[in-house]
Amino acid sequence: TLAPAVAANNNNNNIINHDNSSSSFNNVNSNGGNNSNNPLVASLNVVGDAVAKTTGAAVKTTEAALKGTVETTKSATHTVVSCLQGGNSNDADKRWKELQRLEKKRRAILKRTEEPFWKTLLYWDGTVLSHLKMDSVLWLTMGLYVLMRVAAREGLPDFVSSLDTGRITIVGGFLTFFLVFYVNQSHKRFFGLYGHSMACKGRIFDAATLARSCHMPKTQALRLIRYMNAAHAAAYVGLSSVYPSSGYFDRVCFEQFKLLTPEEKQRLDEINMDAGGSAYRECIVWAMLEVQNAKDQQLIDRELAAMLRDLVLQLRAQAGQLYNAADLPVPFFYVHFICLLTLLYLPLFAVIQGINAGTGDECHWVVDVVAGLVVFVQAIFIIGLRIVGQKVSDPYGDDLVDLSVMFFIQFTWMQSQRVLASHDPPRRREEQQQDGDEEETELQLARERITIGAAWDGGTEFGLGSSNDTKKKGPAKGDGKDNNDQEDTEGGRDTSGEDDDSSNASMEEQMRFGSHEVK
Repeated sequence: TLAPAVAANNNNNNIINHDNSSSSFNNVNSNGGNNSNNPLVASLNVVGDAVAKTTGAAVKTTEAALKGTVETTKSATHTVVSCLQGGNSNDADKRWKELQRLEKKRRAILKRTEEPFWKTLLYWDGTVLSHLKMDSVLWLTMGLYVLMRVAAREGLPDFVSSLDTGRITIVGGFLTFFLVFYVNQSHKRFFGLYGHSMACKGRIFDAATLARSCHMPKTQALRLIRYMNAAHAAAYVGLSSVYPSSGYFDRVCFEQFKLLTPEEKQRLDEINMDAGGSAYRECIVWAMLEVQNAKDQQLIDRELAAMLRDLVLQLRAQAGQLYNAADLPVPFFYVHFICLLTLLYLPLFAVIQGINAGTGDECHWVVDVVAGLVVFVQAIFIIGLRIVGQKVSDPYGDDLVDLSVMFFIQFTWMQSQRVLASHDPPRRREEQQQDGDEEETELQLARERITIGAAWDGGTEFGLGSSNDTKKKGPAKGDGKDNNDQEDTEGGRDTSGEDDDSSNASMEEQMRFGSHEVK
């Protein structure tokens, strides 16, 4: 690149320098500026070629290095993403195993309530003792009592005996009232939320029963119940962080019950299931659309569609009550007030008990032990009630006393599928069925049942119990009634019109039959 410019510069210099020889001047002009024989130009050409080759090699080397850097960056990024996904997968696996362990313990704890007294006391998990051991207020109270007893043996100032220690019982009475009220409200809240969870299960069972009994097409029925179960499971994801989508719903959805297709699950992931109740409401909309599509295709009639829509909306309403309760827990102002009273009352109670147990020569170890037990029991009572109220106020946490959410999901799914798979009542073959035979079968079953009382059994072919066999023989003498007389059921009154003799005989037979059954 530099060679032409250098040659032109040399030509100009040769023209301007008049002291050069004419032959050289003419040679330069005749060659038209061709300085190929010039050593400087040749050197520059060699240098230019070398620079060009070196630059090209450097560019190629740089390109190769950049490509290697890009590939290395891609590989590192892929490795980091894989590590992150592996970490999330491991966390999800750990959470899933932890939830399964909690469910097993919760179901086992439910069976302990009917066990003997001493066996009940020996349990540790699922009791208040496991929480009391780490409560700082309990050990602060007992520590103050011990310090007071040590100081009392050394001797306390004279003015201590003049302190009015009786009014502490008034404070304890008020604190007990507030605690009992707090536990009562938390208890009502616990069973109220349990009722809403059971109502969600009941609405799914009702929908499955209607779909099966009203002969809804199998495909539409399965899809409807699948959406309702998906809404039921997704409702607990946004309700509590204890049941995340990665460690709970994904396992339930894909590995166990196949509640959603991959496309449907992707849609719920776009909504962000962990952020609230939008995911379960979307499943509710899918269920409503399924009912509407079945009605538009004339697969179900209008009445069945209306009943199914009502059940789906009731499921949404019951799940919505769970979120309403989560949005309004027990007021923090009340909880803080109870904690403040507890912190003020228990240390003061321990100090007063330490003073009242005696000082100086009046001290005795028996009195010390008894007073210490009183302080310990009072602390357990106050702190235990507060812990009970806090634990039962949120039944969808990770405590052992919380509700068995995973059991609810599994039980609802399995039983709703069993309802859809239920069979028609077994009957004899079609060619052997006749109206007379079916009527005789029903009457025979009615005769073999135990009696429900003479006032309902006597005089009709619809009665229950063995007394019906005698009624098939005809009316008693002097009865004046035909066997085909109907029973007037308006207002719940029986007007079959039997005479007293027939009724007495029927009652005696029923009494003998009842005695036989009891024996």
